[in-house]
Amino acid sequence: MQKFFLLIAFVPALCLATPQDPATTDATGRKFAERTPAKPLRVLLAGAGTSHDFPKFFLGTDAQTLTTTGNIDVVSTPNLVEALALLPQADVMVFSGNHPQYGQPEFQKALHAFADQGKGLVILHASNWNHPWPGYNARFVGGATPNHGKGEFRVTLKNPAHPVMKGLPATFSIIDESYHPTFASAAAVEWLAENAPDNTGKSYPSVWVVKDPKTRVVCITLGHAAEAHENPAFQTLLVNSVNWVAGR
Repeated sequence: MQKFFLLIAFVPALCLATPQDPATTDATGRKFAERTPAKPLRVLLAGAGTSHDFPKFFLGTDAQTLTTTGNIDVVSTPNLVEALALLPQADVMVFSGNHPQYGQPEFQKALHAFADQGKGLVILHASNWNHPWPGYNARFVGGATPNHGKGEFRVTLKNPAHPVMKGLPATFSIIDESYHPTFASAAAVEWLAENAPDNTGKSYPSVWVVKDPKTRVVCITLGHAAEAHENPAFQTLLVNSVNWVAGR
């Protein structure tokens, strides 16, 4: 009996997971699996920085959301060197980060080369901010986000016929940061959904397509914390976006 009770007391301690540092940029050692007919699409999630729990939500919850589709091979990392090694093997990149490492010339060069090959990008939440990375915002965001509101608000579809909007309700509620993006040229982007007016009294886009001549780019401002990443509408939006920029 003594051994039995000792075992029961010990097992839970082994099962306790140590939370990752939200600001980590440590390598994960993860690799893409061999490509198979069952999982023909490879998606890289890269993100790190401040003001968010990147490992938990962007690299964790979002990776799980994409993995549960059953036909996507997903690898996520907060590490620059690892991202650079995995990027050429990926078909789609979901990028959400505000860490200075992403402003390094080698990453920006790799990102542009990835797009030049016609590989799709989903620019998520923090990656839509006003970043001091030469050429980045102009090509991949079509503008920049200098500030935001926060709270519960409604998102309204502006182009419900677009494949990125498939399966989403005409409006849905979310608890999140409401970004206030601005664009260099309205003709360079296509609004797909917008946030209801917040403290500014003005509506702003929450989802848009950047009209790049070589690839497909979807920008999503939603996705600050658990309330957003666990929202079924957000999860549908993420899966749709990945599939669309992949051309399927």
